[in-house]
This record gives sequence, structure tokens and C-alpha cells, in this order.
Amino acid sequence: MSAIKVIPSAVLFRGAKLIALAAALYVILRFIGFHKLFTDDAEGIGALLQVIGTLYSVVYAFATYVIWGQFAAVENEIVKESGALKDLVLFSKALKETTRDPIVRAVRGYAHVVAQSEWEILSHRESTERTDRLFQGIIASVTDAKTEDDSERRVHERLLDIANQASAHREERLAMSSKRMPRTLLLFVTMTALTIIFLLFLYPFHNLALGAIFIAIPTSLLFFAHFVLTDLDNPFEGTWNVDAQAFRELDARSR
Repeated sequence: MSAIKVIPSAVLFRGAKLIALAAALYVILRFIGFHKLFTDDAEGIGALLQVIGTLYSVVYAFATYVIWGQFAAVENEIVKESGALKDLVLFSKALKETTRDPIVRAVRGYAHVVAQSEWEILSHRESTERTDRLFQGIIASVTDAKTEDDSERRVHERLLDIANQASAHREERLAMSSKRMPRTLLLFVTMTALTIIFLLFLYPFHNLALGAIFIAIPTSLLFFAHFVLTDLDNPFEGTWNVDAQAFRELDARSR
């Protein structure tokens, strides 16, 4: 039940309608005797179902592996970027308050805007111009920090190194965030799933109830498999998405 609660009610409703429609269509075709046309071809249809089902499972596994890998990579870069910015705030404590304040303010402002608005921007693959400017403000605050002795200069060099790391992680995160599954791959997976359902309608089941069940179960599994694939494809929108909690914590800690 907990797994079902994770799926939005609108998706469950669409799935239920699709399953009911498929089962009802099978019953109607059964009553008009459509299945009798393929009684002698049961073995051929079964063999074709096995071949296409195997093809679907291989392609779906590949697509899920790639998408999940990208999803996990985006999460990883978020943790690394926010971690580098936390280190920036932490190591800047060795500087004078007047020198440190611009760095902390820049980090806080950037983290706040990222947590509040960048997820929605990235979900629509729009320009991140605002957060780009704010991040450049972080780099500028570190670069422009004035040092007075060797100790502060060593700290400043360390801060420059951390800022470069944060910049690299941000660039990598944005690059991976813009990637989506090729439409041709999604179309191929979808068409393969529909072909499986179509062949099930042709298969001459001897029992009406058993046939309706064998139509409903694969339809539900293929529908939710498609939902998982498309939902994970956008790591910033949907049921399962990456969380901005790391940046919210950074915003809170830098205050």
C-alpha cells in the first residue's frame, strides 16, 4: 500500500482506465468470436510474444539503467557542489569578518535562489541566467578577498581551490540536468509495449475470465513501467526527483 501511495492519484486513475478499457475490449472481441480466427496460430503468436517480450525487456532495462545512472549522477553532483560551498563558508572563518562577510552573503544568496527556483527552471530546460550571475558573485567575492599576511594568503588559496571545485560541480550538474532520453528510444519502447498488448488480443485464450486477466495484468505492468521510465527521465520534476535539501541546509547554515 505504501508503494501505491507514492504514485500520484491521477496516474493511478489513468492506469485503471487503461486496464479497464483493455479488459472490456477483450471481452467484446471475445463475444464477437474474434479469437476464433487465430485458434490455429496460437503457437506462432506465443513465439512472437516471447521474442518481442524479450526485446522489450532488454531495451527497457538498458533505458532504465542509463536514466537511473544520470539521475544518480545529478544527485551526486548536487551533494558535491553544496559540500564545496559549505567548505567555502567553513574555511572562510579564518579570515577577518569584513573579508569573510561578502563570501558568506554570496553563498547564502545563491543557495537560497537555487533551492527556491532553479529546480523548476531546470525541469523545463530553461536558462539559469539568474543563478549563473549569483554563482559568479561567489567567485568574485572569493577572488576579490583581501589578505594581509601569509596565513590569510594560504587560506585564500584554499578558498580559490574550493571555489573552482564548486564551479566544476555546478557545470557538470547543469550539463547532466539538460539531458533527456532520446525521443526515438522512448517511441521504440512504447511501440514495443503496445505490440505486446496487441498480440495478447490475438491470442486465442480458451477461458474468457483467464483471457481478461492475462490482458489486464500485462497492461498494468507495461503502463507503470512506462510511467517509471518517463518520470525518472526528468530528475527535477515528477514523483521521483532529486531534492534541493542540500541547498536549503546550506542556506540555513550560512545565516
